[in-house]
Amino acid sequence: MWRWLDDDFTFTKRLLGALMILAGLAAIAAMLAAEVLDADSGGFGLVQEAGVVLGALSALLGLTLLPLGDRPA
Repeated sequence: MWRWLDDDFTFTKRLLGALMILAGLAAIAAMLAAEVLDADSGGFGLVQEAGVVLGALSALLGLTLLPLGDRPA
């Protein structure tokens, strides 16, 4: 059940890709949630734009790792 606690556990490229996709989507969601919660700010700021762009790049990079399969990362 807790395979990641085993001594011989290694991150695979597929697992690393999935984690990067989740992190990227979480960053995008956080930036959009910040805009919704602070609607009086007057629009997306520079940090929010950078967060969305970096989140999208992280998700795209994660997508490229998925087809590489179970090779160690």
